[in-house]
Formats: sequence, structure tokens, C-alpha cells
Amino acid sequence: MYLVIVTFDLARSRVDFGRLREWVTTDGAAAYRALPGLRCKTWFSDETRRVWGAVYLVEERSDLRLDRLPRLPDGHTGPVGAPPTSVQWFDMEAFVAGPGGTDGLEWEGVCPVPAPGGPASGD
Repeated sequence: MYLVIVTFDLARSRVDFGRLREWVTTDGAAAYRALPGLRCKTWFSDETRRVWGAVYLVEERSDLRLDRLPRLPDGHTGPVGAPPTSVQWFDMEAFVAGPGGTDGLEWEGVCPVPAPGGPASGD
């Protein structure tokens, strides 16, 4: 199992964080949810520093090959439209869930993602 951290430095980009969040909740999450070998994907951001990224947990290195990733009509893997600033691969040593468990994590964060077949918002 592997943990992958992908980071985009958007300091010189005009991409809007609202657009990125909209894509995650409307298309991105559903597309990645169907990716074989992906155990989870967490998007992260720091608007002040203009950083966007994701953390992936995948079963095999081949699970994140570029030719397997979901694509937009323009061929990009998301609305950033540029290659990542950094991609770091790590062997997963261990995983533990705290007392709160992992149930419902898709509903947490700035742009909660609806569960498969669930409502479009957390309300």
C-alpha cells in the first residue's frame, strides 16, 4: 500500500479555488471513487498560500498511472490545468482510525462530497 502526496503551487495561476471545490463536489469525487486500486483520496488547500493538492492511498504504484486517471474533456486530470509542483510516494507503514472512526469523512471539510447515491449536500 502506498501514500502519495500531490501538491500544486498556484501562486502564478489564475485558477479559482471556488471552481476547484465545485469540481471536487460535482465531478472529481465521483470519478476518483470509481478508480480501481484507490483506497481513498483527500483534497487539501491553503488559499492564502495558493496551494492545492491531494493525498492518495493506493494499493499498487500502477493504480495512479497517468493513463488510468479520470480526465476532463480537455485531457487534464482536473481543473488546475498544469502539472503538479511535487509528487511524493511513500510506503504506508501503518494506519489507525481514532475513536471517531472513518464513517462520514466524505461529509467533512470545506466542500463536502456526497456519498454515492446520496443527496447533493450535507443538509
